[in-house]
Formats: sequence, C-alpha cells, structure tokens
Amino acid sequence: LQLLQCLAHSEAVIDFGDDDREDSVDASAVMAAIVPQVRQLREELRGHLRDCRRGEIVREGVRIVLGGPPNAGKSSLLNALARRPAAIVSPVAGTTRDVLEVRLDLAG
Repeated sequence: LQLLQCLAHSEAVIDFGDDDREDSVDASAVMAAIVPQVRQLREELRGHLRDCRRGEIVREGVRIVLGGPPNAGKSSLLNALARRPAAIVSPVAGTTRDVLEVRLDLAG
C-alpha cells in the first residue's frame, strides 16, 4: 500500500508538477516526502529477501490454481495473465482438460 501511494504521488508530480496554477503540485516537497519512504520499503524488502523463510515467497513465487465451472473464463484469464495463447479458448465446454503450467512475473 505504501509503495502504491508513493507511486500515485510521483505520478501526480509528473502529470501536474509543471502547472502554472496556485494549487499546482510542489514537486520538490512531494519527492522529498516520497524518497525516504521508498528507501525504507527497499530496505524492508531486502531484509525479507535475506530471511530464508519469509523471503521464500518473494524469491520463489507462489503456485495458484484457476478453478471453476466449464466456460467460466479460466483459459481466457490465463492467456491474459500470460500475455500469450497458453491455453485453448473455445465456446465448447471442457476444451482445456490438461493441467497447464505457466510461469509469470506479475509486477515483480
């Protein structure tokens, strides 16, 4: 959540920092507030990565299952996440019967 907030504030500086209005964003003040937070988050993440047990999920990732009734959109979701045709998409129910495995990096 903190990282998303920092991202939102930095995007506001990019979008509105050069406005010539009275209520324009003070880029220096916003960045001065964001940089220490991002540095703190970076150090926390490094600490988790050094810890073998807690950093395992961050390093190795997680396994998930897309389950549901036929033609619920599981294959379409997998293809959208993979950004490639990893599964057959068909209006015929039960087309994808095999176990599919796709390695993804989602905003990692």
